Amino acid sequence: MFTNKIYIYIVMATLVLFLPFLGALHLFDWDEVNFAECAREMIETGDYTQVLINFVPFWEKPPLFIWMQALSMKAFGISAFSARLPNLFAALFTFLFLYKGGEKLKGPKFGLIWVMAYAGSFLPNIYFHSGIMDPWFNLFIITGIYFGHKALEQDRLRYYITSGILIGLAILTKGPVGLILFSAPLFVFMLLNRKKALPKWSGVLSFITSLIVIGGLWFCLLLLQGKEQVIHEFITYQVRLFQTKDAGHGGPFYYHFLVILLGCFPASFIALRRLSFRPKYSFEFLMMLTLLFTLLLFSVVQTKIIHYSSLCYFPITFLAASHIFDQLGNKSSLKMSARSVLIGLLMLGIIFTVVGLVLNYPEMILNNFNLDAFTKDTLSQNLDPSLWHYLPGTFVLLATTLLHFNYRKDKLKTVLMGGGMTIAVSILTLNPMVKRIEVFSQGGHVSLCKSVQMKYKNVLIHPIGFKSFVPLFYGRQKSTIMKNEWEAMDEFNLVNRTGLNRPVFFTSKAYKKREILELYPNLNCIDQEGGFCLYSKKDQVLLK
Repeated sequence: MFTNKIYIYIVMATLVLFLPFLGALHLFDWDEVNFAECAREMIETGDYTQVLINFVPFWEKPPLFIWMQALSMKAFGISAFSARLPNLFAALFTFLFLYKGGEKLKGPKFGLIWVMAYAGSFLPNIYFHSGIMDPWFNLFIITGIYFGHKALEQDRLRYYITSGILIGLAILTKGPVGLILFSAPLFVFMLLNRKKALPKWSGVLSFITSLIVIGGLWFCLLLLQGKEQVIHEFITYQVRLFQTKDAGHGGPFYYHFLVILLGCFPASFIALRRLSFRPKYSFEFLMMLTLLFTLLLFSVVQTKIIHYSSLCYFPITFLAASHIFDQLGNKSSLKMSARSVLIGLLMLGIIFTVVGLVLNYPEMILNNFNLDAFTKDTLSQNLDPSLWHYLPGTFVLLATTLLHFNYRKDKLKTVLMGGGMTIAVSILTLNPMVKRIEVFSQGGHVSLCKSVQMKYKNVLIHPIGFKSFVPLFYGRQKSTIMKNEWEAMDEFNLVNRTGLNRPVFFTSKAYKKREILELYPNLNCIDQEGGFCLYSKKDQVLLK
């Protein structure tokens, strides 16, 4: 009965934490808008076997998460809320797994601590509010690792099959990197524990069979439709991703180490006290291997994006939960953890206070730093200051002060309340702080595209001089200008082509306005907002 109540509490808490703010912000370029647009185009074309972007094949990602978003959009309409709704369910299933898995490993109290460590860390909490595929991808991998460990421990075919299905789903979500993230740490685990953890051939064959059946489903559908080229381009892209960096997404080798240390506060601060490679046959050791391999893999990969290392959230919070659980009766050890949490909260409060100040008075950055032209334009929008931007920082600093007075009396309460404060500040940053950041970074572009979509029907909006999926999703475009020839249609031909069967608009960053008008004298700048410009052809007849 107690366990059933816990499940109900987890469901209710998940809905309260993540449902209210799902549609509060526009989707962010690139990934959020990219995936949502793929789902919208699935609905638009009725083709659910192939992922499209701009109505041409998109081979960077498999379709499972896109299917989830398309289903959500069919049920609730095309919106940011619908695009992010699948990750509400990812949060729910993640917390249920953490509790149930933790209960099986160390008991129900540990399961609860693991849930609180995960939900109470900053980035793990934030990314369930997003429309990216990583929450589901990581859930499939960690549950696959969990059942893989159980298969080695108990040698039951059902665990091998379950693990294979879950990793197959991970491949259907984001590609073969799912198999790499699963197999590398597990292989090292088996190698170091070969006297205890070598699987039987029947188990290996069961795993491989279930993996191929589920993970190969999409590829079989493409082969049956004669779309081998999509598979070839998909594989080529996966290889290129490891070898080169995407424009604007490079970074130093230590990038993900900093992301995990700061982004997974307070769990990361506590987990530092738990780092150990013994006992090597335990699930904790497998979590250490998963953490180490994931960090090293994405540190070596040239493309550096903040959520690439998000699988690390699971081992980091597991280690933090293990430390708290094992030290519940050890006041001296909890004292160090509580002190780390207080120091981290103080740093977090200062950071959010400074960010709030900058959001209200961006001239502090404009006048004291050498910025690029686009950043200068976006920060020069003369937006009204808001006291709400100071709320997260003020809240954290006050909470840190109160917890400091409680520090000597109850170390455990200080640690747990630190996680609670992080949950609260995660919610407080969504509105209005992230909203203001969204306005600075892309608000003008979204507004221009939405204004065209509201005034005119059946138009094309195309960005000039930069890459963006905003015109596609927020312009609600029905199809490309020429479906069969789009890939051969370069920017110059699109601007200068006559006789098109629909109006064409163009967007650019405002600092390139003069350059674009000189290059394309047949364009008129008809609107400008938030560092972006909107253009129309001079000889174009616009019918509302």
